[in-house]
Amino acid sequence: MVGLKRVDTEQGFFQHKEPVYTVSMRDNVVVSGAGDDKAFVWNASTGEVIRQLTSHTDSVVASGFSQDGQFLATGGMDGRVYVYKSSSGDQILLLEGPDEVTWLNWHPRGNALLCGSADGTLWMWAIPSGQCMNVFTGHGSSVSCGQFTPDGRSIISGGEDGILFSYDPKTAAVKTQFRADDVRFLNGNSVTSLGVHSDSQVVLAGGQDGTSCLVHMGNGKVLGTISKAEDSIEACGFSTHLPLASVASTDGTIAVWDLSLMRLRDTFRHAEGVTKTIWLKSTPLMISSSLDKTVRLWDMRTGTFERSFYGHTGPVLDMAVGNDETSVATCSDDGSAQIFFLR
Repeated sequence: MVGLKRVDTEQGFFQHKEPVYTVSMRDNVVVSGAGDDKAFVWNASTGEVIRQLTSHTDSVVASGFSQDGQFLATGGMDGRVYVYKSSSGDQILLLEGPDEVTWLNWHPRGNALLCGSADGTLWMWAIPSGQCMNVFTGHGSSVSCGQFTPDGRSIISGGEDGILFSYDPKTAAVKTQFRADDVRFLNGNSVTSLGVHSDSQVVLAGGQDGTSCLVHMGNGKVLGTISKAEDSIEACGFSTHLPLASVASTDGTIAVWDLSLMRLRDTFRHAEGVTKTIWLKSTPLMISSSLDKTVRLWDMRTGTFERSFYGHTGPVLDMAVGNDETSVATCSDDGSAQIFFLR
């Protein structure tokens, strides 16, 4: 029939009343956080609420499950981080210190939680004790992106001040840095996104001007500028199956580079800006989300588009895959979070 729109949604969650900024997924449990200052823990199969989380006093912009799945955390523009039991949604900790939370990241092997802040600091806590393990300084403005390395032995962060740091988690000492006045590195532009290779040494950093730079945190060398988009780089990542890296931009492009040859292999496109990319670990596929309201699946072996997922009526702002990688949870400016089956 004329006028009907395709919808691929397997499950939807519609209890938020404002744009949903963050979503995380573990097993069959999803947490979503929004501009209504609330987070919800809900069942991915039924959409039923497990627990409504109402402690934040400003927008909930970050979330995540611990590596072992025992805990989940939310971070807000109110500068607060809350930690809950995943199974019940019961609150166990309020963590304070940051000015305004910009992102959260759990340690890949232990229950340590890392937080980036708009005041230029990073905070790390032990969970479930809540002890502050370290505060990391050096950025002169908001820490826009960051994470533990896959081996858990370093912390990588990028800031609006154009600096990329590698810290020692145990001592908070700076191990390596690339500064904004280094003409080899992003031309002094803000670092807007980063991806860390599985070797925990090579980092791909994206800049506000559309430049992306490949660096080695171990020896402090710039390996090369690998892409130049027309607008800000919003997502960087590496394949764990192939020698490939990707940079995605608000100009709607995803540039895929062959690192063995240091040359462009493919360019994928959305109708509008790309907000996030995820390389699957179990298979050489990549998914992308966009301001064009869609999520797309790409086969990186052949460089081909597989399919689009429709259901949102507004820009897709965040997404997360379950640990079995059979489904993806998404959230949108339309006030909803949705589940799509990848296989």
